Amino acid sequence: MRRILALLLLAGIAGTASARKEAPATPCTEPFRQPLFISPIGEPFRTKDDADQPLRRWFDQADRDHDGRLTQAEMLLDADRFFATIDKDGSGEILPDELMAYELNVAPEIRLYQFRGEPRSTSGGNTPPPSTAKPAKSGGKRPMPPDFGGAAGAGRYSFLNIPNPVASADRDFDRAISLREYRAAAAERFRDLDKDRHGYLMLADLPRTPAQIVANAQCVERVKDRAKERRK
Repeated sequence: MRRILALLLLAGIAGTASARKEAPATPCTEPFRQPLFISPIGEPFRTKDDADQPLRRWFDQADRDHDGRLTQAEMLLDADRFFATIDKDGSGEILPDELMAYELNVAPEIRLYQFRGEPRSTSGGNTPPPSTAKPAKSGGKRPMPPDFGGAAGAGRYSFLNIPNPVASADRDFDRAISLREYRAAAAERFRDLDKDRHGYLMLADLPRTPAQIVANAQCVERVKDRAKERRK
């Protein structure tokens, strides 16, 4: 009798393990996927296709030796590279017109204000909504922009709540951002992210951005809605 009970118990354990193994993957668990990611130094990375992961693309680019560890030295080199793309005249400073060009053409999603005559967006940024956008079902109004938990500008799409990562590097407020100021800002942001003082950052240890948190919450709601529809 005891032998039979033992066999039944083992069969139950095996059945449970098999059920766990065959259970479908939990949705909404991908932590690094988002349509737009803005790096700590202010460079935007946008989704290229369904398989693209902007955040991972930034990390792989900045991690020059591709060892999976982003050091402060590597982050400063990445800052040097992006600084040169904004400093169009090669003067060694990002001047007001170059900063405006960055806000208008490179990362318009981060702007906290709009220029005269520019339509206001209702999609969470300051860029105009696409002309194909459909009104919401309730009263024909557009949906309210998502709540990013107090994050503003680039802070919605980045690890740190810094609305304009380039402009905020101007430490002496002389309206000219030198490479030295920009590198100092990059080093400070690296230290803010390296909370355990390892001397490097790993992709899996980086925090979720507010945009990722919002996207995950929306995904969870969609899964719940689909489950409700199936039960009807």
